[in-house]
Amino acid sequence: MNIAVFAITKNGIDQAAKVSRHLQQAGHQVRMFRPARFPGEGEPFTGPVSRVVAKEFYRCQGLVFIMALGIVVRLLAPLIRDKRSDPAVVVMDERGQFVISTLSGHLGGANELAQHLAGALQAVPVITTATDVHGLPAVDVLARKYNLTMEPFTAVKQVNAALVNGEMVTLCSERPLPLTQTPSLRLIPWEDLPATRPQGWLVVITNRVMLLPHEKTLFLRPRNLVAGIGCRKEIAPERVRRALLHALDLARRSPASLRALATVDLRVQERGLQLVAREMGIPLFSFTREQIRSIFAQKPNLHHSSFVQGKIGVGGVCEPVALLAATPQAKLILPKTTWEGVTVALAEESYGWWERDREV
Repeated sequence: MNIAVFAITKNGIDQAAKVSRHLQQAGHQVRMFRPARFPGEGEPFTGPVSRVVAKEFYRCQGLVFIMALGIVVRLLAPLIRDKRSDPAVVVMDERGQFVISTLSGHLGGANELAQHLAGALQAVPVITTATDVHGLPAVDVLARKYNLTMEPFTAVKQVNAALVNGEMVTLCSERPLPLTQTPSLRLIPWEDLPATRPQGWLVVITNRVMLLPHEKTLFLRPRNLVAGIGCRKEIAPERVRRALLHALDLARRSPASLRALATVDLRVQERGLQLVAREMGIPLFSFTREQIRSIFAQKPNLHHSSFVQGKIGVGGVCEPVALLAATPQAKLILPKTTWEGVTVALAEESYGWWERDREV
C-alpha cells in the first residue's frame, strides 16, 4: 500500500517518524511529510499543508495524520469523492494514545490499518463503523477481502443496515469460499439458490448474469475473467466495446467480473484496445508470438486459422492470449467468437482470484 504520513508540529514529527518506520518494516511504501521549519525525518514542505495533502490524497491508498481530528476533517472536506475511490485515512494524536479510523474504513482498509498501527504502537484503536462495533460481517469488507465488485453498489448500505438491525441476510457463493455463518448471516449451497425465497436481502457471489425472482438481491462479482482480443489495425473503440459486450452476453457473464484484456504484442498499441481497457479500469496485457506458439503446442485443440497464421505468424490470438493472461488453472468458457471484425475469447479463473495482484 502507498501511504503518506503527515505531521505539523515538533512532537508530531517524532511520532510520524515512528509510524513511518513501522509501516516500512511491514512492507508498505511510505512517504513522510513535515513543515520545512522543523528539523527531522521526512520530506519538508513549505506553504499550507493542504496543498501537499490534496496531491497525496489522489495518489496514495492510505493517509496517516499525526494531528487533531478536526484539522484533518477540514483538510479532507474539499477532497472527498466516493467511498469506492477515497483512500484509507487514519488519525493519531501526538502522544500515540489513539488511532482513529476516519475515512474509507471498509473498502479503503482504514479500519484494518488503524487496528494494525494500534497493535504495533500499543495504542487504542477507535473504530466507529456500525458492523464492526457490533462484531458483524460487512459486505463491503467481504468484497475488499476477496476482490469482489458490488452490483448494485447502492444496495451495500442497505445490506449492512439489515445486518446491524438484526435482520437475516442470506448469502450464496458459486465458488467455495472460507465464509462463516453468523446469527444474522445465513449461508446456503449454490444448488439451493434457484428455489431460495429469503425474507430479507439475498447476497450472491458469482460472475454469472442471472435473473432471480427476488428483488432485494446484491451481487458480488469476482474479478476472475480475462478477455483475449484479436483485431485489425486501427480498430475503432466502439467495435471493440461492442464485440466484448457481445462475448460476455453469449457467456452470460457480468462485465464487472472482467479483470484484464489481452492481445498480441502487434496490437497492444491500438488506440481502440487501450481506450476500452482504460474505460473499464482494467489492464491490457500483451504477448509475443513465441508465447502464443507455446500455448498452441500445449493445447492443440485451440482454434487455428490459416488466414491469421499467414498474416502474423501464429494460428490465432484471442484464445491463447486469454489463457496466457489468466492463472494456469483457468479454462476457456467462451471460445473464439467474432463480432464486426473483432475476435474475443473468455477465460475464467475458478479459484484464488482474490490473491492475484494483492498488495502487502
